[in-house]
Formats: sequence, structure tokens, C-alpha cells
Amino acid sequence: MSQYTASVPDDGQVRSEIVKFFEKFYELSDDPNGHEKYGSFFTKDGKLIMGPNETNGREDIVKARPGMWEKVAKRSHKPIQIYAFGAGSDYVMLHGTVDYVLKDDRKTSTSWGAKAHFTKEDGELRMDFYQVFLVSIVSPSIELQQLTSIQDTAAMSRAK
Repeated sequence: MSQYTASVPDDGQVRSEIVKFFEKFYELSDDPNGHEKYGSFFTKDGKLIMGPNETNGREDIVKARPGMWEKVAKRSHKPIQIYAFGAGSDYVMLHGTVDYVLKDDRKTSTSWGAKAHFTKEDGELRMDFYQVFLVSIVSPSIELQQLTSIQDTAAMSRAK
């Protein structure tokens, strides 16, 4: 089983296509070069919220993605569990961990939670909403700019 394969409850409420979607999504999330493909996981008007940052529309999501790698040399997502909001629901919540190696060689890990909504666009399953919740513990040695960089807020505050 891949590190990107999350567990699901045994009740069959999480659709298998959503499980497969997230396997591909998190694998690509760990690729620093897949900006356009990352955008293809969202609808044209999709909304991405990571910590305090909100990005609307596939084009802007693609533009924002390099910022997710600005201070990160390597990341490794490990989704743990996906939960549906009922049988066959388009709404899910999930949680996992992510390990980072920052460009200054510091290493850190953080837990995350997310909620997502799926729809079909051009015959493909895509997210029209995806929000990631991160824990942020502010350290005086970390600049405010670093705290607002997309997705890496929590990781940077705990870097050793």
C-alpha cells in the first residue's frame, strides 16, 4: 500500500474514486514541479484555502502553487483517514501528517486536517472546494512573512 493511501471506514460511505483521487493528489502535492497538473485537480472556479490564505479559481491556484515551495525543498504527505458526510457524499473530511525538509535544511512535521467538496467537470472528478487546517505555533525567530506563506505556516513554526 502506498503512503498516499488513506484508510476509510468499513461502512462503504467513502467512494473509491475519492480515495484514488486523493492518492494521486497527495503524490503530486509532493512534487515541486507539478504546478499545472496540481491545478487540474480543481474546477475552473475551485476554492483553495490553506491556513489564512484563500485562492479562487484554477488559474490562481496554479499561480499560487510555486509559493507553496518557496521555502520547502521536499515534502511528504501521509493521509491517514478519509470520512464522508454520508453514503456516496461529495463532501469529505480527512486528516494526515506531512514531513518537510526546508531549503535551509531544517526538518519538521505537522498534522493537518482538511475538508473537500467534489463535483464532475468535463467528465472528471475535481474539487470545487478544499480547505486545509494547520496548527500554527509562533516562534519569535520566525518572520511574519514566513508565517503567511501558503501551507508551510505550521511546519515553519515548528522547524528545528
